[in-house]
Amino acid sequence: MATKDSVAARPALQDASSRANQTPILPPLGKKVAGQSPATEAAVPAPKVAATAGKKRKSETSLDDDIAAYKQDLSDIETDHLFMDMSCNQVRGKINKLLDSDMMKKGEFCDAIGSNFRSLNLFLSKRGSMDGAGSSVYTSAWQWFKQREIASLKMPDVKKRQKTEAAAAAAAAVGSSSASKATIPPVSGTDISNISLPGEETDSVPVYDTCDEVRKKINAHLKTPGLTAAQFCRDIYAQLRQPKGKCFQSKQLADFRGKKGANAGCTSPVFYAAYVYFEKKRIAEGKPESQHRLKMESIWAMRGGFDREHDGRFAYLTTSDKPLCMDQYGLVYPIRD
Repeated sequence: MATKDSVAARPALQDASSRANQTPILPPLGKKVAGQSPATEAAVPAPKVAATAGKKRKSETSLDDDIAAYKQDLSDIETDHLFMDMSCNQVRGKINKLLDSDMMKKGEFCDAIGSNFRSLNLFLSKRGSMDGAGSSVYTSAWQWFKQREIASLKMPDVKKRQKTEAAAAAAAAVGSSSASKATIPPVSGTDISNISLPGEETDSVPVYDTCDEVRKKINAHLKTPGLTAAQFCRDIYAQLRQPKGKCFQSKQLADFRGKKGANAGCTSPVFYAAYVYFEKKRIAEGKPESQHRLKMESIWAMRGGFDREHDGRFAYLTTSDKPLCMDQYGLVYPIRD
């Protein structure tokens, strides 16, 4: 029989609704409560994790914003006291990556580092690990990239971001209802069937674009939602009047797109056919000739158009005191620092 004192020590019973609204007091981790089995311990639910935890955060800025941030003036960041921790080749690699991404043109980069076009070309033409260490371009370019490193600004991967954004745009277009999809015709680009160019019948249309310029147009055109590389190969192959082989394969297109240089890939039929295609497309859309196009015509018109016989593998003979350089229009000339 319970004594009076033991009854008094027992906590008063509470109504069911009061107990239901109370937060249970759990024992500290690693300690057991008398009479509680291991199975009961395991039944205690773990705290919930926020739904967004562990997921990769999406970029909150556009590619254009990231490019603008990377190109901004950071001359207020002092680097004179720092050790130059990059070799000439490493600096050249960063410069080439920047220029290849089309974030900056050579002239714009020269202005940014306080150099000139000729000195930059000479520095870029060298090959040794520390070849060009005496050039002012090496010091000023290293300083420019170091300032961005200090500011925690990473060079945007333009091609990757463009590909990602193009894929997202294509996915958004495909995400429409099936009924809508049925009414959307296949992507084939602007109708150019009624456009003809001088020399087209003999596949000798004068070309007034460099290989790099045509590559830019191809990369931009392939972002068209629904347009595949195979379809584009068929579109440009159709521009040949005297084809010497079967329709272009995607590998031929990829090989041409993978080259770098004003005349790299100029002997490929993909280069000529793509130029004709884009020239017809420009005319059909009523767009004016670009400044690059006008400059190329002023340089190459008297030569019958851009040289399509000597590509990047062609060798030039010169003397050691007159290194050669090719400009953005495909002209080769000797340079001096």
